[in-house]
Amino acid sequence: MQDVVIVSAARTPLGLYMGSLADQRSQDLAAHSMKEAMARAGFDSAEIDICIYSEAKQSSFPANVGRHGWLLAGLSEDAGGFTMNTLCGGAIQTMVSGFNKIAAGEYQAIMAGGIETNSQAQYYLVHPRYKLGPDNLCFHDSKVDVEINAQPSSIYGELSSARIADTIAFNNGLNRMAIDEYAYGSRERAITAIKNGVMKEAIAPVTKKVKKAEVLVDNDQGAQLESVDKLLVKPAIYQGGTATDGNTAPLADGSASLIMLSADKAAKLGVQPLGKIAGFGIAAGNPQLLDKTSAKSIQKALQMAGVTLEEVDFIDYHEPSAAYGLSLARLLGDASQKANVDGGSLGFGHAGAATGGALVVNMLYRLQRTGGTYGLVNVGALGGQALSIVVKN
Repeated sequence: MQDVVIVSAARTPLGLYMGSLADQRSQDLAAHSMKEAMARAGFDSAEIDICIYSEAKQSSFPANVGRHGWLLAGLSEDAGGFTMNTLCGGAIQTMVSGFNKIAAGEYQAIMAGGIETNSQAQYYLVHPRYKLGPDNLCFHDSKVDVEINAQPSSIYGELSSARIADTIAFNNGLNRMAIDEYAYGSRERAITAIKNGVMKEAIAPVTKKVKKAEVLVDNDQGAQLESVDKLLVKPAIYQGGTATDGNTAPLADGSASLIMLSADKAAKLGVQPLGKIAGFGIAAGNPQLLDKTSAKSIQKALQMAGVTLEEVDFIDYHEPSAAYGLSLARLLGDASQKANVDGGSLGFGHAGAATGGALVVNMLYRLQRTGGTYGLVNVGALGGQALSIVVKN
């Protein structure tokens, strides 16, 4: 089995819900990072066999953003494209699927990635074609419905990120002080990273029209930093719980694209890899015990890569909530000191299927910048699945 390398990676800035990128369609943001990743690769897009993309809130505008975004970017018409859905873990799933296809010899060159535009998510009516009356003349919010229906409600109930956070807090004896202190720390690191331009190499700035002027969005928006005291007085989302608007990840908009080649193809094209996919791990379990499932996923990825947590230089994991982040940090033990060093989703926001891709893009450039060797990225997804990937500089 030949090595699978990543030769190019780019992402858009992350704009918070109804924030800096709210007016951008999913196909526009997808096309933007696709085009930039292709430009950074330095070879013709006709060399790419297929584009595998992910979007959690898929709609008919467009139905297949993996193909639609690729064409919108002006790239080769000869490359196929399809869109998959693993909710929050979507972008990492595209990379895992791309790895398997290249390792099996099916393809030699793949673009992978993810897109989410929460600000553009639709409201809809249920069954208006078949029945229209007072019992279904209300709009449903796709942002909410995708979240609470990630698992069968008849078995698990309607599980939002906040309800999962409350369960994790209860199971691990986490109080509001510990949870809000974790949330503050993650946001503080993220805001510092944004202020210092740490992610500039990873970002492909977006130019958008505002009335008659052009506005450049060239950095992540980031959540507002509030003191621990202010976080502590926020009301719980559910009575008796610990999850609040201040210690759960805000929604965001953004996309991330990565170009993966077989080692032979990279050599043939004379392309210098950014990194190598050393291993990955997919785990599943009870949707309410996502922290434990993520720990299993991480161990699987490390085992495939043949490395230990001690050998990993950096760990970036998605933080759907501070309760989840704090619990996973405890499960990581001493290794948690090298986790989310530039902040996490609590500060940057959660761009659905793009989140894992953005984390991998960040990690690749951080390893280049610091001279690190191994980086591990983990995303715990709604529905009780967790995906992890180990990249080597």
